[in-house]
Amino acid sequence: MFGVKLSRTLFAFAWLAGFCGASAAVAADANSKPRRRADVPWVSLSHQRSLESKPAAADEGEKVPVVKKSDGKSPLSRMVSAPEISADKFDYLQGGDGDLVATGNAKIDDEKFELRADKIKYSQNTGAAEASGSVKASLAQARVAAETFRLNPSKEELSTPHARFGSSPIFVEADEINSAKNKVSFDNPIVYIGEPSPYSMTASASQIRYDTQSELLEFDDTIVSIGPVPVFYAPYYSQYGLEKPPFDIQTKVGYNSDYGAFLANTVIYNGLGNFDPGFLLDYYTERSVLFGPALNYDYKGVETWLRGFVQGAYINDHGSADILGVDSLGRRIGHDRFFAQMRHAQMVSDNIAVIGSLAWWSDEFVTRDFRPEFFYGDQIPDNFAEVDYYGPSYTVSLFSRFAPNNWEIVQQRLPEARFDLQPGEIFNTGVYQTMYASAGYLRNSGPEQLLSETFETARVDAYYGLMRPIRLNSWSTITPVIGGRLTYYGNPKNGNSSYTRLLGQIGFDAQMDVWGTWEYKSRTMGIDGLRHHMTPVISYRYIPNAAQGSGAIPGIDEISIEDFTYPPILDLGDMRNTDRLFKTNTLRIGLKNTLETRDETYGSRELARFDIFQDFNFDKRVLAQNDFKESSFSDLYTNVSISPARWLTVGCYNRFNIENLNVPETNAYIGLFDSDKFSLYLISSYLDGAITQYSALAEYRISERYRILARWAYDHRLSMLTDQTYTLWTRLGNSWVVEYQISYRSGSSRQNNFSFGARISMAIF
Repeated sequence: MFGVKLSRTLFAFAWLAGFCGASAAVAADANSKPRRRADVPWVSLSHQRSLESKPAAADEGEKVPVVKKSDGKSPLSRMVSAPEISADKFDYLQGGDGDLVATGNAKIDDEKFELRADKIKYSQNTGAAEASGSVKASLAQARVAAETFRLNPSKEELSTPHARFGSSPIFVEADEINSAKNKVSFDNPIVYIGEPSPYSMTASASQIRYDTQSELLEFDDTIVSIGPVPVFYAPYYSQYGLEKPPFDIQTKVGYNSDYGAFLANTVIYNGLGNFDPGFLLDYYTERSVLFGPALNYDYKGVETWLRGFVQGAYINDHGSADILGVDSLGRRIGHDRFFAQMRHAQMVSDNIAVIGSLAWWSDEFVTRDFRPEFFYGDQIPDNFAEVDYYGPSYTVSLFSRFAPNNWEIVQQRLPEARFDLQPGEIFNTGVYQTMYASAGYLRNSGPEQLLSETFETARVDAYYGLMRPIRLNSWSTITPVIGGRLTYYGNPKNGNSSYTRLLGQIGFDAQMDVWGTWEYKSRTMGIDGLRHHMTPVISYRYIPNAAQGSGAIPGIDEISIEDFTYPPILDLGDMRNTDRLFKTNTLRIGLKNTLETRDETYGSRELARFDIFQDFNFDKRVLAQNDFKESSFSDLYTNVSISPARWLTVGCYNRFNIENLNVPETNAYIGLFDSDKFSLYLISSYLDGAITQYSALAEYRISERYRILARWAYDHRLSMLTDQTYTLWTRLGNSWVVEYQISYRSGSSRQNNFSFGARISMAIF
């Protein structure tokens, strides 16, 4: 695949107005030590006395204000009225105005400004300065080099002909710069994105204007070029604000057997302020045209903010039946394919939040085929909307989960309201209470191949619990726990008008904290002292008759995915498989160990970890991890990692079945590093009856301009190498990174092919 990412291409334009921001110092070496005049510019005694006679209030008025973002002021208005001047020689002009001429390594220093030149003419009355000869200035974030430079802080004016200025990674050359009050203009500027080189991206315009008060940025006759080749022209462009580039452009170009030759584009226009519209436009010679709208938004008000994005597209897919294939249920994928993605987050006020997510796909593989960045981050999408109100010690929420897709099981909330009380002490008794209550209308939905029955019911679910932490000594505590949970169903599956289940629990949580320190040092391993923290934990819960009502309760919330790979939830109030609970009489014993050393950068660094947990079921408990069979023991969970030095890390997560004496799951890895010169990861993943895979990731830096990267994946069950990817990373000039890539995939239900190409991205953003 050949990919070109042109994100933030025109950011240089927006950066130009950064000259109205914070200061940056510039130092220039002097051939000889300048003679410093402490009485300049207060040259005359009468002038000094007049300053001393000013009231304190006037002095307060001369203080430099705190500069906030987008305060609408130019940097010249923030300069103090009396900068310090130094030079090899001072002269006074005739006329009685006290104008000073400084020559030879002349320099003006101010808190917000610095100016160096062969000659500086300075006016004591107005504070105006005119510099000539090898002028070097520091104003805001820019360094300026010119032959002539005029500055008048009292009038907030600045001008200079033919100046070169900038700050990495942006460098600019302009015929003239003028600034008056809140207006800044640049005539015939050429912007170099990155240090100038034959491959640098440049942007030229007849004029650029910026208003520091309204934050309006305008460009006339703009041409964007790569080296000597022009690639983009805009007769006029404007945008508000300086935080984003004018455009975000992502382009991929390539060829493979599934798509043919293709060109895929995502373009976002940032010139409208808080809301940035755009579009998706792809062309595939073997698949047709994909097109759709896009919108990014990010608004910040006085009491509210919101951010998110919307993208969607449609394609009449001309791929053959073999290429389109089938979904995970064996159903043929049609030619009319589309997707709609949305993420939304908002704070309406300090107490009210809104969040939402939409992933509406015509089939489960449409994003994998055309926008894999959506698919691999969320392969089984969750569609929901939620409003939360945050009280001083409680939270009220309204949550809705909906099912736009016909290929996944969804536990819908239509909607569900919930009240959560944070744990809090009751009248200084040492007893803490916690509770929640929810009420909603629920429905399970999904394709017939996955659901044998569908249910819908009104449900009320509430829990109230008490706990009393008891500190046995400085290193151990025990917390007795008691609680009850009530669940009401308005449409039970046994035909009755309603069903109510009442459950209770009793138990405790105990924990010890044991510490040990040693002043052991090793320069080879980078060890500076050792600290061992050991935390034994014991938890017990007794929940009798939890399986009651199984013949009446509609099975909607039945399984929590964490129950398959992690220790099952013990506490009645935390269990999320509300509609399929099981009797619990369980003791959990665990031990957490960490070994750390001091670290100059992060404070401490973990050298080793060993965590182990085991449940003992006094009454056999039904466990999802054991195919919902009754078990006397849970799996034995271990998590081990060792990082004795920065260049080595080894780790393994493991589940061991005590009753069957087998290993249902293990994930292990080894990492070797040599600073940024070399890295190697070896990874193995095993899940009983599902996965046996091995993979490796390697990177080697040949020089500052060249790196080699490789990735391999081997599937033991298929007895084949399923993924091979080889990449040569190189830097082109000072502006671009080019990645040449060859890859081959096999053994997958989709996208088994050989591909090659390159990806180009900007190196400076």
